[in-house]
Amino acid sequence: MTSARSGAEGVKTYLRELLRQCRARICPTEPASHGPARRRPGISQEHTAVLLGCSTRWYATLESGRMQNPTTEFLESVAKVLRMNHQERQALFLYALGQLPPLTSGFGTTPHPDWNAFVERQRQPACIYSRTWDLVAANADYLDLLFGNAQGGVAGLPERNVLRWVLLNDEVRTTLVNWRTDWALPMLSELRAAIATSPECQALMALLHGLLIDPVVRELWNGGSSPRTHPDGMNRVIRHPRRGDVEFTILAASLMHPRDLRFVTLITSE
Repeated sequence: MTSARSGAEGVKTYLRELLRQCRARICPTEPASHGPARRRPGISQEHTAVLLGCSTRWYATLESGRMQNPTTEFLESVAKVLRMNHQERQALFLYALGQLPPLTSGFGTTPHPDWNAFVERQRQPACIYSRTWDLVAANADYLDLLFGNAQGGVAGLPERNVLRWVLLNDEVRTTLVNWRTDWALPMLSELRAAIATSPECQALMALLHGLLIDPVVRELWNGGSSPRTHPDGMNRVIRHPRRGDVEFTILAASLMHPRDLRFVTLITSE
């Protein structure tokens, strides 16, 4: 019990220090309206509360760690007002709410530049794509295997969205072995899961509407779904024009930042 209590008190301390540090680096744009000038750097709790549109007591409740289950909207406002970067925003949610913040494009969708080099150096086909299946990076092996052309890199592809390429291209439907059961249905189930996670994401809804224009995809979508929510561990086969049938296992993992990017590698038996 003592250790649990000390752990909870530690979290309150971390939250208080985080908010104080973020307040301290912001230069006040207005002089104090009453009382002596502020001696500490940054903005006060009172100034912060004004920027948030709440009472000083309400904000102080958060900073002291006494606020029970603050809303996501309030924490997002705090992160914005205190100009938090993605690491600080994640820490705010973890300390105040005990969970990571929701995915948002407001904190960037570009991975660290070294991720591109990491993907290029993989000995197996590898890529990074967004939660809307838009390719961000890919090595030559991945582009050759899935798209049949590695020239020009990702920027030279006729279609950079993996989901649209797999589901809407008639030629691809013949090269992906068991296209309906092993590719289309599982990927549509992953799309359902993504929409369930982020129902407000307009990009996901636009992707879905574009896919449902195709009658075959629309039939599959309306026919039900499987519990598949991610591709990790799936075994698949691509009928490559030069290499023949290429069997592989998909390994997938989410990046820590941005969290809506996914690293995927295809472990082939070649």
